[in-house]
Amino acid sequence: FDFKGLKIRELTPENLMSASVAEIEVPPGAMHQTARSTKCDKIYICFEGTVVFRIENKNLVLLPRDVLHIRKKEWFSYHNESKETARLILIHIPPFDMECEEFRD
Repeated sequence: FDFKGLKIRELTPENLMSASVAEIEVPPGAMHQTARSTKCDKIYICFEGTVVFRIENKNLVLLPRDVLHIRKKEWFSYHNESKETARLILIHIPPFDMECEEFRD
């Protein structure tokens, strides 16, 4: 499905109850607005392209094979400044719950 320009594909195995897994395609110029989860830790794994994350007040560039842990309640955003599509794997622990996501403009 499409989430504000990001293409998200659910990958969670049916029997996995402790986490959820998704692939995120981040086209050039796309961004994830500032958000946080009140329930889930997030683990991002970059496997293609370059994505710039902002966590609280710090910037971090994710390159292929980089892994990033974002703790629940930490504000973050990310964007793709490059001319190539980036791909991320996102793991939520415990499983993703949209009701527990908060967004800033």
